[in-house]
Amino acid sequence: MTIAYVANSRFPSEKAQSDHVMQMCAAFASAGHRVTLLVPERTPVMADDPFVWYGKPKTFAFERVPCVDTLRWLWLGPLALWIQTLTFVLNLRRRIRDIAPDVTYSRELYTFGFGDVPGLHVWESHALPSSVWAWRLIRSLDRIVTLTSASKERLVAKGVSAGRILVEPDAVDPALFDAAPSRENARRDLGIGEDEFLCLYTGKFTTMNMPKGVDESVDAVTALRSEGRKVRLLAVGGTPEELGRYTSSVGDGIEFLGHQPQKDLKRFYAAADLLLMPFPYTKHYAYFMSPLKLFEYLMSGVPMVVTDLQSVREIVGDAEAFIAKPGDVASLVVEIRRAMDAPEDARARADAAWKLSSKYTWTERARRIAAWLPTSV
Repeated sequence: MTIAYVANSRFPSEKAQSDHVMQMCAAFASAGHRVTLLVPERTPVMADDPFVWYGKPKTFAFERVPCVDTLRWLWLGPLALWIQTLTFVLNLRRRIRDIAPDVTYSRELYTFGFGDVPGLHVWESHALPSSVWAWRLIRSLDRIVTLTSASKERLVAKGVSAGRILVEPDAVDPALFDAAPSRENARRDLGIGEDEFLCLYTGKFTTMNMPKGVDESVDAVTALRSEGRKVRLLAVGGTPEELGRYTSSVGDGIEFLGHQPQKDLKRFYAAADLLLMPFPYTKHYAYFMSPLKLFEYLMSGVPMVVTDLQSVREIVGDAEAFIAKPGDVASLVVEIRRAMDAPEDARARADAAWKLSSKYTWTERARRIAAWLPTSV
């Protein structure tokens, strides 16, 4: 099968979206499909060569498509996105015709909204729109991949046939943990004492301007330190703006680092005693998200604390994680304390999570999606 994967974003970038796209293209290619990743020619990017940035072999084609990069001009407001998108898609259509794919696959709905686009139209939905135009376009698509059951239910309620929708959560690449350093070496390199209990948060600190639980993590660790416990918090992955907000108000034992290349995360996981994913309650977090960090946490072999949200419960339960109430610092403190005071219980949950992680690899995800497409045409 020939797949044209379209990603209308800076590439690679500091956002999880870039990592997701790269992983899926590599996974489709590893399953034997011919893949071309098409992205707009935009700046700034984290690296010119995404294969080097993500540590991936060149198993698929990568092309930058010309566009008018108006998103740099903030004074244009919403018009900037429309100009950039339209010029990208117009050039994109010509290139896709040359590729003649069996499938055009994209996370961006408007990829399919500007005239004829060759191939089976497959949209991977990461957010649901509100406009009438968008919903009309959605109903015209051949197939839709969603991240959660709630997303599928909402699409069906809007008139999309359930048979055209596949629920596939995000995933993890086992290679992320290849050649990981020892706990001792990782902690020494990061300056973590052997008698310290390290809580680790990875990923951006906000999504769509919504906090992701870093504030609760800071408050919980601060409370535990006030009890005399030798606990530290390391939050890795903030943007420069996020780092500016948090680093001005942190106390002892709390550290923030900016975005790290995916291939470098293994040393942070190797050093950690507990992983934190304390998303607060929002409609998006509760029903529609599928955070990459959750699947990395599963495979890391490190115990985790998550919050009690439906989207999270679709993946893990009490057997695999400590579960706190969303937005409740006191509850988060209780669960961190439980992990610290019951190491055998924490280890049992981490082992159960690791066993579950084999279901959620990018290779398995791509295999299931590709197998579903031909039987659904």
